[in-house]
Amino acid sequence: MERETTSAKGKSGKALRSWLYMGLLAAIIAGSAAAYLGWWSNFRSFRPEFSTAEPLLIKETATTESVLLWAESVIVSPAEGKVHYPLGKETARVSKGDVVAEVRSGNGNTAVKALQSGYFVPALDGFEGKWSFSGIWPGDGQLPSAGNLAWKREGTRVSRGEGIGKLIPQPQDLRVIAYLGMDDATRGQVKRGFVLFSLEEERPQKAPIRAVQDYGPKAKIYITLPFFPMRVLSSRVREIEFFHGERKGVVLPESAILQKSGGMGVFAFDSGKLEYRGIKGQPLPGSRFLVTEGLKAGELVLSRASLGAERKVLLW
Repeated sequence: MERETTSAKGKSGKALRSWLYMGLLAAIIAGSAAAYLGWWSNFRSFRPEFSTAEPLLIKETATTESVLLWAESVIVSPAEGKVHYPLGKETARVSKGDVVAEVRSGNGNTAVKALQSGYFVPALDGFEGKWSFSGIWPGDGQLPSAGNLAWKREGTRVSRGEGIGKLIPQPQDLRVIAYLGMDDATRGQVKRGFVLFSLEEERPQKAPIRAVQDYGPKAKIYITLPFFPMRVLSSRVREIEFFHGERKGVVLPESAILQKSGGMGVFAFDSGKLEYRGIKGQPLPGSRFLVTEGLKAGELVLSRASLGAERKVLLW
């Protein structure tokens, strides 16, 4: 019995010493890790990261709902019967003399020909003859809305004199009336007699101004587009992107900017040392900052300006 008790005590002592050893080893490892992380954090704070000023160009735009104006003529059925469209049920480019529709009746087929070149639309929206510059331009009220095109179905029975489509003669000017917010860049364009615009994210193009009504913070403009694409005929109202101006500068992480004495600045690396340099600019999405004055593309700046303010930087 005594031998068994002594053996059990020996095993218990060994287990205790093993646990103490493991605990001491874990404490040494944790302490070493904490010391290393502390040293590394201190090392990183004194030898921080730098950011390169990257060039950036931002085009300032405003998308506004605009109304389109063009000359058109309604094509009517010369007889009663079922209408057939040999060019299909979509807008088509036609030449003078092309057959744009046929009206079929018991007496035979009657061809309807284009009286001039242009775009033939086998649809009407009800604003034909009512949509005009004189009715839209005066005043500073809201621009009108237009109804959707009602497309004529193949084989629809029509009466004599009923509209079966319309012809938009070509060539002709595509005109636009829109409101623009007025800033310095836009006023400069208006003064020079044009505005910059884009349809469906195309490159900016110039549109000559035919007339303008200046209401201070906004202006009503009447312009001519330099082209007349067939796709715009789907609606008399269209969103158009207008270009006001552009901002050029360099982009940095927002953390590189320091607010100081009511101004802003960065710590730039110049001639082997850091120097505080005042800047101008504005924040961008994604924790970025656009510097428009005070910094050139390619220059290095302290990524965390707060370290420079606390003088915790060693360059070498």
